[in-house]
Amino acid sequence: MTRRGTIVRMIWAGVFLLLPMMVQAQTFKASHLQKAYEKLHLNEKSSQDLTIRKSPDGTIEHIGIPLFSSEMRALLPSPIYDYLEFALLDHKYHINENALQQQKIRFRNGGWDDLEKITPADNCTIDNRDDKWYIVRWSRNAQELLSVAVPIDYELLANSSRREMEQNFSRDLKHFKPASTQESSSSHSLIVSSPQETLSEILLSSDHASVKAALSLELLYSGFHKETVNVSLPQWMEFCRSEGCSPYYIYEGTKGNQASAMLLMYNRQEGYAHLLHLHAAISHLESKTQNYTGKVYMFIPTTNVSDLFAKASGPSSPKKYE
Repeated sequence: MTRRGTIVRMIWAGVFLLLPMMVQAQTFKASHLQKAYEKLHLNEKSSQDLTIRKSPDGTIEHIGIPLFSSEMRALLPSPIYDYLEFALLDHKYHINENALQQQKIRFRNGGWDDLEKITPADNCTIDNRDDKWYIVRWSRNAQELLSVAVPIDYELLANSSRREMEQNFSRDLKHFKPASTQESSSSHSLIVSSPQETLSEILLSSDHASVKAALSLELLYSGFHKETVNVSLPQWMEFCRSEGCSPYYIYEGTKGNQASAMLLMYNRQEGYAHLLHLHAAISHLESKTQNYTGKVYMFIPTTNVSDLFAKASGPSSPKKYE
């Protein structure tokens, strides 16, 4: 065999050795999950006492010590579930070097040892206090076992930094696939002379089949980094809703042939909002195919803002699952 043939065989042998590693490569929603997975040497057999949740594409979205039942998670969605289950895992196995994060958890009754004794079968209530604190209580046989308070801080609840969350937001938005929509026989009231109402109807409608809207968005990162992404309107709206955001529409006015509006995508449960400034050509508002440009400010903290959102007002009422 020639020297060249030997080299080719060696190259192909290396490729075949790498293929199983490439196929088995695990992806993670955030870096703290990868750190836990690798530090604990997790696999299907070694993780039987833990909760490991994957997305449909196989990305690991959560790792933790189970504290809540699947029924409670389905009936009363909340970011506090993943946070506390990972926080307990972190406390027990020292995943992160920064112990200051755990000090933000305030035990009103009990402590970490008591949290380790909690099971998903125990009764639990979750109380949102003025969009500033989550108060979580567990009880068994009508006796309170444990009570903890956790600040509603999106970086804390995500076990991540704003910078990483911005990068993950961009990555996940670009890969998000909105639900397929059937062609609709209904029509919007598209009136050039009423840009305020027309834009509101297009942006907030659940019927995205009758008007095709494309968005060219400049994502503005903390630290002055910028990135332009091109997505469809349903891709943007459905992705933000899947992340727990509710849209609020504000019309900003017109200048020449340009109408400007703002969409505030507010996530009350995690204490942040994405602010989207949109611009549309008024002369094209009656078209069935439209193109908008805009700028997005991601992860604006809202925990210190009072009476900004109508849905956030009113007395607090604990959510209970038994």
